[in-house]
Amino acid sequence: MFRPEPFRSISFRVALLYTAFFLGSVLAILGITYVAASSEMAGILRSAISDDMRSLRQAFDAGGEAALLEQMDDLTESASEDRFFLMRRSASGALIAGNVPSDLWRDGWTDEKLPRNAFENSEDLKRAASRNSDGEVLLLGLGERIGPFEVMIGRNSHVLDETQEIILSAMLWGALVTTLLALVGGFLISIGPTRRVDEIAATTRRIVDGRLDLRLPVSKRGDEFDRLAADINTMLARIETLLSSLKQVSADIAHDLRTPLARLRQKLEIVRRRPRSPDEYETAIDAAIEESDAAIETFNALLRIAQIEAGTRKSRFRRLDLADVVRKTCDVYGEVAVDAGHELVWDDLEPAEMDGDEDLLTQALANLLENAIRHVPAPGRITVCVSRHGDRVRLDVVDDGPGVPEDERERIFQRLYRLDHSRTTPGSGLGLSLVAAIADLHGGRVEALDNAPGLRIRIECPAAKETAGGRDHEAV
Repeated sequence: MFRPEPFRSISFRVALLYTAFFLGSVLAILGITYVAASSEMAGILRSAISDDMRSLRQAFDAGGEAALLEQMDDLTESASEDRFFLMRRSASGALIAGNVPSDLWRDGWTDEKLPRNAFENSEDLKRAASRNSDGEVLLLGLGERIGPFEVMIGRNSHVLDETQEIILSAMLWGALVTTLLALVGGFLISIGPTRRVDEIAATTRRIVDGRLDLRLPVSKRGDEFDRLAADINTMLARIETLLSSLKQVSADIAHDLRTPLARLRQKLEIVRRRPRSPDEYETAIDAAIEESDAAIETFNALLRIAQIEAGTRKSRFRRLDLADVVRKTCDVYGEVAVDAGHELVWDDLEPAEMDGDEDLLTQALANLLENAIRHVPAPGRITVCVSRHGDRVRLDVVDDGPGVPEDERERIFQRLYRLDHSRTTPGSGLGLSLVAAIADLHGGRVEALDNAPGLRIRIECPAAKETAGGRDHEAV
């Protein structure tokens, strides 16, 4: 069966569910009102009847038959059209006093609809029946024996039935109106969310068609749709970055690895053209192995970057002091820098606790140091600093070399990207890409700044969070 979109939405279904609960609540309240009102009105009628019967009994006890007859006459004369009295002799059943036929007497409580022929001998019953829309009289009576008499006091309980009918009618109309209002309200409420879902669906279809630059609409309301859209947009941005990186890697592999593989094949072809001495074969084999090792190193670095970007290493995070990591790494690379004719300084190290992978942070710093040692002309000065700024920790690796042109500082972190003057030096162009991946894994960022002269590589990551009772415990 066809149903318009708003009627098939979750919002409309939720509105219907609340309608069912609300309708049940309304019916329960009206039902309790019905029972309570009926019980209260019946109690009032029975109490009035019991009071009249008590007055007759007290009159008989105080003055005998004469007092009883006098009290009955007083009640009959002062009776309204809905009050009925009957007194007859027990032995003969002859009517002594009252405004209803004597054959209506019943012992105890009775609640019955009087027949039409009962109205013939009672003007009061006729008047009471004429006041009711259905022309009936419902007699609620109490019959007792007082001395030699059979006495009955009654009331017309038709008003009780009318009240019950009014309450039942109110229940039905209230349920109907509530249902209609809930359906209309559910339809109106579902229009907005349905329209927003349609917008999200239209955008996602365009994204599936290849428009990875598009993002889901986010309003200023900040509701659950906006939070979901924001999270999806973050995911889309991540996917776009990964796909762009994949395309870049494919292009760079084709461009940068084609040369060493072609050079390897050319060298092997040269050796193959004519017989050579064992020493020449050994030299050619060593060159081929060196070219193969370079290609394998490039692929291993790409796989390592992919592993880091996948986030699998986050399980190894623990609380550590970045200054201790820097101190250990610089102790190792101090001699390497001296051998290359440089000076490595790491005195300015502030305590900076963070959550991270010590091996990866060591790898990132080692790549930065090797990059500076390799590309800074000797003699050069390389300085490593660690500091804390609010809720961020900062690692700076500074050199006084030739630096990097401003328009290329962002590109040096791309995979397999190398500056023109660096293409003749060993390396695959993946060292800084690995640094960027490690910084991203730790929720930080890396940037290249001008040191005038030289280059400043800065890594910023979130500092360790504090708890109410002090520092967080070290992760295990």
